[in-house]
Amino acid sequence: MITIVGGTFAYMHRGHRAMLRAAAESGNEVIVGLTTDRYLREHKAYSGPNYEERKRRIEEFLSTFGIRFTVQPLDTQTGNSETSEQYSAIVVSPETQERAMAINKNRERAGLRPLRIIKVPYILASDLFPISSTRIYMGEIDTEGRRVSPLRVGISTGNALKEQVTKAFFERMAGNVQVFRNTEYSTGSQQPMGEDTVAFARDRAFAALRSLDYGIGIESGCFWSPLTGKVFDVHVCAVVDRYGYITYGMSSGFEVPEPIVERIKRGQTTSQAYFELTGEENIGNSEGIVGRLSRSSVTRASLIEESLRNALIPRMDPEFYGRRRFAT
Repeated sequence: MITIVGGTFAYMHRGHRAMLRAAAESGNEVIVGLTTDRYLREHKAYSGPNYEERKRRIEEFLSTFGIRFTVQPLDTQTGNSETSEQYSAIVVSPETQERAMAINKNRERAGLRPLRIIKVPYILASDLFPISSTRIYMGEIDTEGRRVSPLRVGISTGNALKEQVTKAFFERMAGNVQVFRNTEYSTGSQQPMGEDTVAFARDRAFAALRSLDYGIGIESGCFWSPLTGKVFDVHVCAVVDRYGYITYGMSSGFEVPEPIVERIKRGQTTSQAYFELTGEENIGNSEGIVGRLSRSSVTRASLIEESLRNALIPRMDPEFYGRRRFAT
């Protein structure tokens, strides 16, 4: 029995190695369909090493598994995968899974057994976008998925603390980061309530995106719990990427003291209400009222970071959250 896997393999990156490893561990002999130099010139937006060099790198990698394998030239997307009776499995990425399903339909029409589809999940770079040869060629990332050119992040805010927390978080995640603060945005209220908090965070994120990699919107709002009769302060973060995909996250919430709730009902923000009660200004630009109320055991910065981190969780396992494709 034979497992097949096809591709250009222009730059032997972590995603390629995952595909070849899955084929090698399938228990079958492996045939790699490697696109020809002509196919590379005619179908790819990037140049790459010639066929012989790409073949050599594949052979070097597969030879470490002690399996039988062959690398063959491939001049079309499907080669002879729709007609060969020898093949029993095919290795695909989320991007090529639909193609494999189409291959199986054509095999069934021809009276052949469908191939077992072995799907390798997205292999993500440090910026949470998939590793690809195109991105390596463009100088965005290296073959291990480390960011080479700066990750460009926009955030709509007039609050220096939000910008600082966002920059520090993405630097830990991707290393090379540039953060651009956008002040050209508007919200419907200085003190959002309930679902308006989510809507305002979303609007901030889209306003910040422009031509960048990510746009970030972080909004603090009050949510009323009918079960407890209490109001809770929650940070909501919206993250939209250059493909238009948006994800959301929330921080943990804390109960807002009744004297502040009463003033919010009269149209004040939490910071304005806190100032009226204590005389302390600009609390939102430092540790926030949560810092004062918790005796500095919780700070506004930690809640901002928590909401941002949680907004990125769906991007860490995009398929599980239903994201099937990235734009190419």
